[in-house]
Amino acid sequence: MPVDRLDDGTWVFAPYGSMLPIEDGARVVCHVCGAALAAISAQHARRHDLTLAGYRERFGLNRKQSLLAPALAETRRVEGKRRWAENDALRTGLAVGQGMARSGVLHELGTTAQPAGSRRRQGRAAASRSGASPALQAHRAAQSETARARWEERARELGFPTLDAYLTERRAHGGTAHRVRTELGCGGTTAVRLLAAHNGSASDPKNST
Repeated sequence: MPVDRLDDGTWVFAPYGSMLPIEDGARVVCHVCGAALAAISAQHARRHDLTLAGYRERFGLNRKQSLLAPALAETRRVEGKRRWAENDALRTGLAVGQGMARSGVLHELGTTAQPAGSRRRQGRAAASRSGASPALQAHRAAQSETARARWEERARELGFPTLDAYLTERRAHGGTAHRVRTELGCGGTTAVRLLAAHNGSASDPKNST
């Protein structure tokens, strides 16, 4: 039987804002139809004309809320730990992905993958350096100056007279973007850019903090 009611008067089979585990956590109840399932899958959500994101929003769930039954979630957690411990290829692959994320490569790939006419791609273009309004460009320039001053101070704390001297030393000795990011406290993409070209003009990190 329905157990809760939405603001529009619709009765639902699980409490608004939470999942309803049953059978000692082996299943969860679908808010829409009351079916007992191991997980609210994308396929099941489509039967109710919803996506998984739409399901979470419709029933007041956190956007990161798991839609798995607790027992299934635990099984997957244990299996994931086992695979991590036993599978060298998995660990290597994850390390590569983490490196791409730190360096900003994944961000660039995601931007490139967006269709030219998509709203998301258009939004990125409008917010880019060339497409930004004068006010936004001025704001970013001020942010860049503040960030560079902070990195200059951090370089001096590390024993270097200037930021450029620090970057010259790190690049000459094979310093990684991750190391620069950690030592200066900058973003991964900025660290890559600073290492790649560290003269005065290339070190101007637009849109980075």
